Amino acid sequence: MRNGLLGQIATPPAGTLLHEALLRMGEADWNGAHLLLSEALEQPTMQRDARLLLSEVCQALGEHEAALQHLSEALAQNPLTSRGLPGAAGVPARRRVLMLAVPGDFQANLPLAMLLDDPQTELHTLWITDPALILSDPWRARALVPRGLDVVFTVIAQDERHTDALRAADMLIATLGLPSLNNPRLISGLSRIEAAWMLSGCADLVVPQPRLLSRKMLACETIGRDGTAVLIRPEHSHAGLGLARIVDAPGRDSYLAAHADETGFILTPFVDTRSPDGLFRKYRVVFVDGRWLPVHMAIHSDWAVWYYNANMQAHPGRRREEEAFLADPRAVLGEATQRGLDHIGQRIRLDYFGVDFGVAPDGRAVLFEVETGMVVHHADDPAMFGYRLEAARRIRCEVELMIDRRIERRGAAERRSSVRAIQNPNVYTVTRRRPPPRLSASGDPLAGAYLPEG
Repeated sequence: MRNGLLGQIATPPAGTLLHEALLRMGEADWNGAHLLLSEALEQPTMQRDARLLLSEVCQALGEHEAALQHLSEALAQNPLTSRGLPGAAGVPARRRVLMLAVPGDFQANLPLAMLLDDPQTELHTLWITDPALILSDPWRARALVPRGLDVVFTVIAQDERHTDALRAADMLIATLGLPSLNNPRLISGLSRIEAAWMLSGCADLVVPQPRLLSRKMLACETIGRDGTAVLIRPEHSHAGLGLARIVDAPGRDSYLAAHADETGFILTPFVDTRSPDGLFRKYRVVFVDGRWLPVHMAIHSDWAVWYYNANMQAHPGRRREEEAFLADPRAVLGEATQRGLDHIGQRIRLDYFGVDFGVAPDGRAVLFEVETGMVVHHADDPAMFGYRLEAARRIRCEVELMIDRRIERRGAAERRSSVRAIQNPNVYTVTRRRPPPRLSASGDPLAGAYLPEG
């Protein structure tokens, strides 16, 4: 873990408190890392980087308020964080990437830095701490962005609470003139309900349609009258947090009592994806430039199966099945399942996103979730899960190639422009600064983008 989970700091010198803390983080010794970083806070030159790392350590320890406080204080000094500065480690940067992120927990942003962790990638993150400032004057925000960047990648995950930050990201991107990955507008339209609606209508894909209910509406909802179960979760929940299966009104009432602070809930019909052997299988893939690649597979006797509760370590046979899936997913998945996944790639037009799914008894893919902040890492035990690390390596290579293709397209366009200028010497091009965006008739700076002058 050279630069932390989110890649927010430059590689610290060996032997320093920051370096030792990173080693502890790499070993998941969060308490040890916390002690070292607390000591680093006493040294002014290390204070900001220490707070950035403490924001990650406190999240891992479950101290969410402290994590956000550390992040907020670090970003108050400068909302731009950088990793892999030019010439670092004597390796020239092959690609220079700007990530647009929003302050929050681990689910708030796509952890792209966990993939782009090689020394050839210079990585900067502009944290959108106050969307209103960017929306009012995106050109002033542009001044914070380093020069010489190659591409901008929006890593803000879909969440209704991120709407303004995504609008701000969209406006800022319009001023940068750089190739852009993961259009913020597309991210905004991928709520759990909107994604399900968008993906409905494919014969090879089962898409349970979710509904958003207030606490009062849920308390009056009829549950289990027709013998079917439903899945329930808090409105903003991801990664299975707060997810439960309920079959009757008493179960609903108990759930509401256990989630007294929640105001909105999503109800989804439960689809039984149990395999003939009685086990449940959850598959995870990521889409990179329209192509889906496997991340992992979890197998469990319980319907509530996730990567972290499947206990695959205790089941060699299940690990062998997962390894076969990661090595050749098309040989494992049936044709109907593959057509369902291809449909998802065609309808969800993001450059990078993830999907969790199961397989119905008739072979169709069953959509569990479209995820704009899905983590792909290589922190598994290499002795037991080396095949997972190889899958993560393939995804990392595809992401790098995707970025490099965008850079090459831009370079090719600039070369064509230069050739035209040489071939037409009597044509003079005057470059002037693009004016700031004017408001549309609706008053929305994003509706209609730039209006003509006059």
